[in-house]
Amino acid sequence: MSAIPGELVPDGLLRTLKALADPTRLKILNFLSSEDLTPSELSRRLNLRAPTVTHHLAELRLSGLVNLTIRGQEKVYRTRREALQGTFTALEHFLQSK
Repeated sequence: MSAIPGELVPDGLLRTLKALADPTRLKILNFLSSEDLTPSELSRRLNLRAPTVTHHLAELRLSGLVNLTIRGQEKVYRTRREALQGTFTALEHFLQSK
């Protein structure tokens, strides 16, 4: 549990909410919600350098919001919709707990 003045927030929830708070990561999730994409495809769509996109994908992966699959030589990412739903459920439980 992470310390916030007066409250304890579960680490997993905090990490996921921080990942969702970044506009670039939200754009990435938006693209990945309709199709699986490689970092280079995301780079072109976002008009960002590949290392920047890779950094954001790593944060999304660490927070459990995307899955990585290796197909041949390519890394392909996809949104984990169940993780998003789990985040909303965890947030709801946290907000209702006293």
